[in-house]
Amino acid sequence: MAILKAERMENERTRNANAVDDSVSNTPKGCFPKTAHLLKHSDFQRVYQQGRRHFSGNMTVFYLRANTEAAPAPNEAGTAEELCVQVDGRVRIGFTVSKALGGSVERNRMRRRTREAVRHHLFMLNGMSDAVDVVINPKKKLLVTEFPQISQEIERAFRVIRQNCEGPEKKSGKQEARQR
Repeated sequence: MAILKAERMENERTRNANAVDDSVSNTPKGCFPKTAHLLKHSDFQRVYQQGRRHFSGNMTVFYLRANTEAAPAPNEAGTAEELCVQVDGRVRIGFTVSKALGGSVERNRMRRRTREAVRHHLFMLNGMSDAVDVVINPKKKLLVTEFPQISQEIERAFRVIRQNCEGPEKKSGKQEARQR
């Protein structure tokens, strides 16, 4: 009986439910703070109607360079978000998953997988000269796609967004309308 009790105590010491196992994934850590969330319906509509698109195999990424005055203020709360790469509040990202893509379980799984990939690559948009709003629409194929491919597509989309939003000079409205 004493032996069983000693074994149980040893197992409790080595097993901690709150411990984080860093060996699970080789992907870099990142964060996705609340200040980087795009939440308002009007903001989503503005990005869809006025923004540009980037297509990939598993998702469509809409993005729009926002006015600097309209950009939210940087997050001043300093708790858990200090532990990760700070996003200066000039980048906001939203996710939309249509009901046509499946039930709530499938839609939430797509949203979680996409959000995780964004969390790993959000640092790529940090320090941009202009504020930018991004909306990500996954496709049905995202459910069966391996996570490294999703991560690569997000990385590529963020590279394109950074390149297009920090291009040589901001184009006038007439030139931009011609390109659409």
